Amino acid sequence: MKRNLLLLLAILAFGLSVGLAQNPVKVRIGFNPTQNSDQLRPAAQAIADYLERRFQGAIEVEIFIPTEYRGLIEAMRGGNLDFAFFPPDGYVIANQDVGAQVLLKSVRGTSPFYWSAIVVRKDSGIKNLQGLDGKSIAWVDKNSAAGYVFPRAAVVGAGLDPDKLFAKQTFAGRHDACVLAVLNKSVDACATFANDTRNKSGAWTQFLKPEEAAQLTAIFYSKPIPGDTFSVSRQFFARNPTLSRGIAAALQGIKTPENKLLFNLYRIDYMIPAQDSDYDVVRQARKVAGQ
Repeated sequence: MKRNLLLLLAILAFGLSVGLAQNPVKVRIGFNPTQNSDQLRPAAQAIADYLERRFQGAIEVEIFIPTEYRGLIEAMRGGNLDFAFFPPDGYVIANQDVGAQVLLKSVRGTSPFYWSAIVVRKDSGIKNLQGLDGKSIAWVDKNSAAGYVFPRAAVVGAGLDPDKLFAKQTFAGRHDACVLAVLNKSVDACATFANDTRNKSGAWTQFLKPEEAAQLTAIFYSKPIPGDTFSVSRQFFARNPTLSRGIAAALQGIKTPENKLLFNLYRIDYMIPAQDSDYDVVRQARKVAGQ
């Protein structure tokens, strides 16, 4: 009920302003580049179209997909981004550097958490972190919680030095490229996201064909990571607090299986309200990982 009221107030307030100004409010939303932009763009545009319909023309939504994780932070720093689907680590940096405020966090299944997994080929003979000694690993991005921060912190926490443990470290840039590198034997292991700790659902099952995913297995899972965020820039929220909450309420109203907009975007089932302190665990992992 409260969510619907916030949305209604936002629509009424900004519908009135549009009627007076004859121009919709321009809203710029950034999307984290977890996969190939050609695949991500249609899902991102569907979110933009949905919001424009819900606000009955009172807003005009422009999407932005950077080539790397840091691009969202820099766009918001430059005043070119109003909202962003930040990953947890990206949100922590954006909050620290540019004052981004978290509004929502994602839920997959029934959990507002996900995990980092280190994935190898089943035929590699690697069974645990110690078995990675002298092997090669693909991280995703230094600003990826699941693809770098949490697994690196876990390696350090196990008393191992990542820079001595691995013979080679590379950055794949995206989660789909990361698991593909393991499948193709370009690297021995990769750090990526998992939706459970039972080797059932993760980047390898999402981005690879079933027969390909069956060749990979997770040998490590991190501590739970709070879900990806939907966050607003400090400047936009200060100017448009009602609209900001209304847009969040509209996204919060999207739920599978009836509406798959968020699922098609990032395999999110729905989003719930979040607060900054939810991400203190990410800040702690960054310190351990040397970020």
